[in-house]
Amino acid sequence: MQKMKRVLGLFLFWLSWILWTLMFVVPFVLDSDVETVAIVTTSVLVAAEVSFIVSLLLLGKPFYLAMKTRVKRLWLKFRGKNSVTEDE
Repeated sequence: MQKMKRVLGLFLFWLSWILWTLMFVVPFVLDSDVETVAIVTTSVLVAAEVSFIVSLLLLGKPFYLAMKTRVKRLWLKFRGKNSVTEDE
């Protein structure tokens, strides 16, 4: 049961990233009116967010904390800071 929960959580996590990418592609691929493109793009965004949140719930706090640390490190590197402990 625990392994199934982890596999489903990882699947939903990667699905959310794929849906986020798809959200930027939809307006260029979908040949339709503006309202339809807006509805499809918004639906893909909502599905991406829901799958991300559900994946975090399934994977638990250790996964969340590890992801948070990596994102913070990447953000500080992007901003030009040298260390995670460095104050702003």
